[in-house]
Amino acid sequence: MAKKPAYDDIVENLRAKSWVYVSIALITFVASFNFSSNIIELLGDKLLPEGATLIYLSPAEYLILRMRIAGYAAIASCFLISMIQIWYVIRSRSLLPDIGIGKVIGIFVISLALFTTGALYSLELMLPTVLNYLQNDAAEAGLDTTYSLSAFYHFVFLLTFALGITFQLPLIVTLMLKLELTTTEQLAEYRSHLIVVFFIMAAMITPPDVISQFLLAIPLIILYELSIIIGKLS
Repeated sequence: MAKKPAYDDIVENLRAKSWVYVSIALITFVASFNFSSNIIELLGDKLLPEGATLIYLSPAEYLILRMRIAGYAAIASCFLISMIQIWYVIRSRSLLPDIGIGKVIGIFVISLALFTTGALYSLELMLPTVLNYLQNDAAEAGLDTTYSLSAFYHFVFLLTFALGITFQLPLIVTLMLKLELTTTEQLAEYRSHLIVVFFIMAAMITPPDVISQFLLAIPLIILYELSIIIGKLS
């Protein structure tokens, strides 16, 4: 009898544990919804430029924003649990090198630390710089700075999430090296090409000023160089 494809095993496992995902999603959603107003207030006090104001344009906009925050948290929790389940299926079928649960936990902790570092970099430096630039640009044009509630926080969450994912670069490169998908020599060879790509990405994400672009591109370059150093030492 032919062995079932790994994809079928993964789907069956996810379906069998669907009640677990629903339960985790509901618990996370309720808990996050209760704290969402505090998150909104904290980020607004920290990031809203002086002189700028927030307005809501529909009766339910504030409620929808709180539900969106809770929904993001619920999706993230389900994604984490599903990734662990998928890893168990792949490992049981010997599709990857034997990796113990200790190493998986270590990878998760490193990934979480890198994501947190990227998010903090966004909240503490990147976003204040970008938002102040945008406000000053509007002020020079004689415009008052007024953001809709959903648009402002969508921008904040999008940039913070993007920086958190971007800071996964050292971990991704290290895993690629461990799986022998690339070498440190290849990484060094294509360094100049990737630096150009980093600056193009920065120009697409940030406002059209040099400072904001450098604030995004420089950390990417540093992380890439750090990845090469780690690869050579490991």
